[in-house]
Amino acid sequence: MTDSPRTTRVVLDPDEAAELDRLAAAVAEHAHALEQARTALGRAAGRIAARYDHGGPAAVAVKVGWSRQHVSTLAAAHRTQKRTSDGIEAA
Repeated sequence: MTDSPRTTRVVLDPDEAAELDRLAAAVAEHAHALEQARTALGRAAGRIAARYDHGGPAAVAVKVGWSRQHVSTLAAAHRTQKRTSDGIEAA
């Protein structure tokens, strides 16, 4: 094993450090917004696909660029959640 010299870190310019901090915070903020948008899209896809007896998942899958199987799973989850919430309201 050879010993390689340790690389020392430089102290960043305060403006550069602030820029990196600002951009990292923006990435974190946008990542959260993206996750919320993906969740909303998945719920809407499941709800819309569940409205149709046949062909709904395929049509939704083509529209959003997902597999039919994935959309069918979302539709099944929506139906299950709807039955559960309807059962709770009826009780």
